[in-house]
Order: sequence, then structure tokens, then C-alpha cells
Amino acid sequence: MNHKHLSLEEFKALFPGQFESPDELLREYRSFQAVFEHLDSMPVPGLSAGQKAEIFDRSWRQRRQAGLLPWPLLFHRPAVAFAAGIILGCTLMFAVLKTPAGVSPPPAQPRVSLAQRTGAQRALSVEHTRYTRVYKGRVIEDLYPHIEHPKIVLEQAEESSPPQRVLYGTLDEGEVYVVWNL
Repeated sequence: MNHKHLSLEEFKALFPGQFESPDELLREYRSFQAVFEHLDSMPVPGLSAGQKAEIFDRSWRQRRQAGLLPWPLLFHRPAVAFAAGIILGCTLMFAVLKTPAGVSPPPAQPRVSLAQRTGAQRALSVEHTRYTRVYKGRVIEDLYPHIEHPKIVLEQAEESSPPQRVLYGTLDEGEVYVVWNL
């Protein structure tokens, strides 16, 4: 057989500080090489099918007895791991968000702005969506006093396109709808 043998440096690295002199190291290395070459030259006997099956059965039983459970191997399948993650996440969220027994959750407080509490109208309100912004309020009404319920809409067709400003409102008590590009 043609196997790669250990060099003297590799042998020395395997046994650091075990030899008192370089001569002792060299003598042990040569002894190791002689034994290794003798074993390397010996023929390897073939195994029958029955012997191979017996070796496999013995190693399989030892693996089972070693305490290695097969159920952790189940989580190597992506679908099982995903389902286990969903179940674990839902359980954790339930535990975190659950109110303790006998304690009622606090009542939901309606969100009322300061302008609504005082009965005052906001000077300017802005409503945002992804590609539009709507400006309305007393400031816009002061800018366009002849238009009823004015609002300015700043629209973008895409994120990279320039915005388009449009004034919307009514005239004659809602009879005429106004759309004016600014």
C-alpha cells in the first residue's frame, strides 16, 4: 500500500516535550516507522457478507445505547423546523401577551387630539400615504378663500418621479367640483 507516512517534524509535534534528547526522538521515530511499514505490508483479510452485517448490527446497537435520540434528527427537515418555529413563536407570544388570571385588561382609551377637546380646528393637517400627501385645514382655506373645502394633494406616480401639486375643492355650495393643477 502506498500511504503517506509521518515526517519527523509531524512526529515531534504529536509528542511535544516527551523526549529528552534529539537522539531519543530519532530512535522512537525510526521504531514507529518500522512498525508502521510492517503493518502497512500485511494483507488485509476480506470480510464475508455475514461478518459485515454483524459489524453493522453491533455498531447500530451501540449507537442506540449511547443515548443518541433520533428525534433531534427530525428537525433537519425544513418543513418540520418551520412548523416548530411557528408553534414556538405562537406559544411565546401567547405567554407574553396573555393577561394574568383575574386581572382585566385596561379599557381602551379613545385617541382624542387637543384640537378636538378644545373644539378648535387644526391650522394645518397632513395625511401621508406612500405616494401622496394631503394638506388641509385653516391655512389652506385662508390661501384659497373663494374655494369651499380646499385641500392640496401632492402626488408622485413613482418614487423617482417629480411630485405633482393639485388643488381640490368645491364652489357654489358643492355644486361645482374644482381640480386645479398648481
